[in-house]
Amino acid sequence: MRLKTNKGYMNIKKQLQKGNIKFTIKGITSYCKGDDGEYGMNPKVFEVNKEANAINAEFRGMNVTKWGPTCVTLYTFDMLGKRSIGKINYKNIKIWQ
Repeated sequence: MRLKTNKGYMNIKKQLQKGNIKFTIKGITSYCKGDDGEYGMNPKVFEVNKEANAINAEFRGMNVTKWGPTCVTLYTFDMLGKRSIGKINYKNIKIWQ
């Protein structure tokens, strides 16, 4: 059995690891002003910081644990010190131009 790598996902991973890039995630929306100037439910825009060690949306963010082959793993701490973990699959990411 031969393993195949999905070049599309690897391309997204490489672009995100460079940093300073914005993207959206399929199914994640927020109430904000859209490109047409109207308010409504629009895709939420996330941004990878310059060092590619955190992903932010508006004024909130999560730190990157690792850039895996199919997803990026994130973590953050709340006010009481509890650690929360999340994952974003590359197949759900669309680079924002």
